[in-house]
Amino acid sequence: MNDEFQDRYLDHQERKSKSLENFDGNNKTEYSLLEQTTLKEVIMNRRSQRVFNDISISDEEMEWILRAIQYAPSSCNRQAIYVKEVKPTEIEQLLVGGKNWINKANKVLFLFASKEAYKSPNEKGFMPYLDAGFAGQNIYLMCEVLGIGCCFVNPNIREENKELFKNLYNQEEDYFCGAVALGHYDKKVKKPPLRDISKILRK
Repeated sequence: MNDEFQDRYLDHQERKSKSLENFDGNNKTEYSLLEQTTLKEVIMNRRSQRVFNDISISDEEMEWILRAIQYAPSSCNRQAIYVKEVKPTEIEQLLVGGKNWINKANKVLFLFASKEAYKSPNEKGFMPYLDAGFAGQNIYLMCEVLGIGCCFVNPNIREENKELFKNLYNQEEDYFCGAVALGHYDKKVKKPPLRDISKILRK
């Protein structure tokens, strides 16, 4: 039986070995000062947006969001994260963190990690969620560039709804890693208070 995740894992191990031997890969990418400045602004302007307008996300915009997931880092290049698009109005009561606002999003994507991708028992408790976290951050940054609001919702499902969630959205019984609410917006939320940068690097 073909195992695409294991194939990518083994290919990754081979490439990693060659890179450690100083294998000649692609040339280093050089970014202009303008490109560097733009990326810094994108990172610093990113927000979690929970108020949306009625403008629909276009097919082209959606394709770029999916491409952001495609290019997200993943453990040993397994690329195990996938999404399911669900109707915002159908899930407000399922996700604890989405109450009173997520139903007004234009789109909601559930993030899943394929269970078959993670073989080692030592990594199953955290690696799928790390991979989903990298994918989620890529979604955030792509949405910021596209002018789309984005907000991550944790995978906490109300106990009484867990069986319903499984039957409707996760019959595969894969790892559910959370959701992202997406939509265009008129006014951006203000920058939240940030901790002092000196508290980030500890000694």
